[in-house]
Amino acid sequence: MARAGERRWVVTFAVVLVVVLLGLLAVAGLRLAQMRSVPLGVARERPAQGAGPTEVEVSADAWVHPAGPAVQDALNRYFSAINDKDYRSWVATVTPAVANQRPEATWLQGYASTTDGTIRISRIDEAGPGRLVALVSYVSTQDAEDGPDDLKVPRICWRSSIPLVGSPPLVDMVKTSGVLRGSC
Repeated sequence: MARAGERRWVVTFAVVLVVVLLGLLAVAGLRLAQMRSVPLGVARERPAQGAGPTEVEVSADAWVHPAGPAVQDALNRYFSAINDKDYRSWVATVTPAVANQRPEATWLQGYASTTDGTIRISRIDEAGPGRLVALVSYVSTQDAEDGPDDLKVPRICWRSSIPLVGSPPLVDMVKTSGVLRGSC
């Protein structure tokens, strides 16, 4: 009698184990399929001229972060608003403090001739509860006179640590620390 009970227990355990393993494989397969839909691995080359593609690319390292897809979406909307000269859409991607720093007229003047492209999120790190930092590189083109005061050139390569807060994440770049830039 005891052996029949043991067999049922072993069979039940084996069935549960197989179901759990199949579930894990299914989740892994879905995650892999999702990752294949995002450009990963080697960064695209910087174009010889112009800003390059405007969609945000994500490195494999950034994509595996739990907030990877949300950060990619937030930065896609942020850069699209700049490229489309759409202040209202841009305001929806930043914190109120950032929006208050850049009223519409100032913002439109600052981005009048700007196009951002070849945008890549290399890494995402936790900066505290509800706070992230995305390490982002991109190329901007603009009329030389519209460049930053200390870099009046038509094409700039940027490397920036972009703080994000909340869920969904909003850009919280009140200060411009953590920015490297140069003519390219």
